[in-house]
Amino acid sequence: MKTVAYIEDDPDMIDLVSLILNKHGYRVAGFTESRGIVSKLEELKPELILLDLMMPHVDGIEVYKEIKSREGISGIPVIIISAMKRAVEEIEREGEVKVEACLIKPFTISELLDTVTRVVGRGD
Repeated sequence: MKTVAYIEDDPDMIDLVSLILNKHGYRVAGFTESRGIVSKLEELKPELILLDLMMPHVDGIEVYKEIKSREGISGIPVIIISAMKRAVEEIEREGEVKVEACLIKPFTISELLDTVTRVVGRGD
């Protein structure tokens, strides 16, 4: 079973994504706090990271940069999730970060599953 870390400040969103991915063979570890998240990811070593851009305290881009600077977790694929389509397009255009995929909220169940399986394969 593949582990997915989901960093999102909305616990309801974590619950929804967890429910969907759990049904398809993934184990989801949800985190609502971005501060100190990198050390938790180093301990968890997930196969995939879902990362919300708009986070209090430390935004998703800063979290992403810190993940990619850490030898033990830098190779973990990251899917950016955001309600701000313009921000995601800007990130991709400027090449500030190189993510495996982006999902714009609200997304469908099939968009979530298709994106996750494309990036890391089936959960089971």
